[in-house]
Amino acid sequence: MKPRISIRKTGVILAGICAAFLTLGAFDAAQAATDAGIIRFDRTGFNHMNTQLVRGSTLHFSNPSARPLHLAIVTWRGRKVDTLTLAAHGGTAAWKPVKNGVYVFYDTRNTSYGDVPIAGEDSEKVYQPVARKHSPDFPAPVYGIVAVTAADGGGIPLSRSYGPMEVPGKSSLTGKHEHPFMHNTKDMPWIEVPGGTMTFKPWVLVVRAGTPIHVFDYDMMDHAFFPGHYPVMYLDHGKVSYYHHTFPGFILQSNGGHHVITFDKPGLYHILCIIHSYAWKHTYKSHRFYGGFPYVMDAVVVVEPAKRTG
Repeated sequence: MKPRISIRKTGVILAGICAAFLTLGAFDAAQAATDAGIIRFDRTGFNHMNTQLVRGSTLHFSNPSARPLHLAIVTWRGRKVDTLTLAAHGGTAAWKPVKNGVYVFYDTRNTSYGDVPIAGEDSEKVYQPVARKHSPDFPAPVYGIVAVTAADGGGIPLSRSYGPMEVPGKSSLTGKHEHPFMHNTKDMPWIEVPGGTMTFKPWVLVVRAGTPIHVFDYDMMDHAFFPGHYPVMYLDHGKVSYYHHTFPGFILQSNGGHHVITFDKPGLYHILCIIHSYAWKHTYKSHRFYGGFPYVMDAVVVVEPAKRTG
C-alpha cells in the first residue's frame, strides 16, 4: 500500500504582515484587498519569502541595506513583468500585479532565474531561481514567491492547463518509467525528482484542495519532501530538527520512491528537501554545492479552494 499523507494545517502563516496578505483560511475579502504590508530586504534575503496577495492589492518593498537593490519580478516560468530599483539606506518601491498567477521576485545581484537544464534528460528544463556564482552570498539565492489570487484564494490556472513541459504526460526519464495515472493528469497531478538532479519537477504546481499529489524520486539518492509553514527562516537558523518537529513531511527513497500527499487547506506551500537544503537567515541555502544543478532543492505548491465561490 502506497504511503499517503494529508496536510490539514494552514499552509503558510504570514506573521506580522497586514491585511493585503492572506492568512490562508477564512479571511475578510475587503480587508485582504487593502494595500498594506512591507517586504524588507537585508542583503541576504527578504523578511517575507512566501506571500499570498489578492489581485488589486499592492506589494511594498523597502531596502534598509547599505547597497542599492535591483529587483526583478517574473512569472514562475521566467517572463519578466517588472523591474524595481531601491536606493540604499531606506529606498522603497511598490508593485501592483494585474493578473492572477505565481510570481518570483529576486535580487539580480545574488540570483538569476530561468530554465535550468537537467543533465541527461534530453535537454529538459525546470524553471527555478538559482544563486549567481559570483554573488557575495553564493550559494544562497535571494528570492521570494508571490501567489496572486482572487479574493477567495483561487483564480490561478491549475497545473493541468500548463502543458507538457510543466506537467508532462509521462516521466521525464525519457518515457522509461511511465505510470498509468500519469496519462490522467487532470485528476492526479504529480511532482518528481528527475534522475541526476537536485530539483523537483515541476517547480510550481497548482491544485485544488483535497487533490492527491503523487511524488516520485527517480534519482539515485534519497530526497525529502517537507511542506513549510512560514516563517521558517527566523525560527530555524539551519537546524534540521525544527523541520522534523514542525512539518509533516516524508523521505522519498531513491530509484522510484513514491508517496501521495493531499493538502486539505488552501494556501501557498513552500516545499524543501531538508537533506540537501536548509534555512539560512531569510532564504534557503544548499548543504553543498552541486555544479550545474539548482543550488536549493525546493518547490512551490499552491492549493486553491476545492470549489470556487465566485
